[in-house]
Amino acid sequence: MKKKEFKEGDLVMMFNARHHHMVYKKLLPKWFGPFVIRKVFINNGFYELENVDGSPYLDRINHDKLKKVLDM
Repeated sequence: MKKKEFKEGDLVMMFNARHHHMVYKKLLPKWFGPFVIRKVFINNGFYELENVDGSPYLDRINHDKLKKVLDM
């Protein structure tokens, strides 16, 4: 899998892994957010996120669970 790279300040959406195993997953959103990249950990591919209001998201997220928000 090709490693996605984001930089600080990018807007991203996060994969909704909490509902991925449920039977009725067709009705649930696959992505949620947007979040802002707060800090990049280059060595291991993890990212620290914050909500758009500036409050930090508590967990570090791996690059394969994120996708960039397209500018419209």
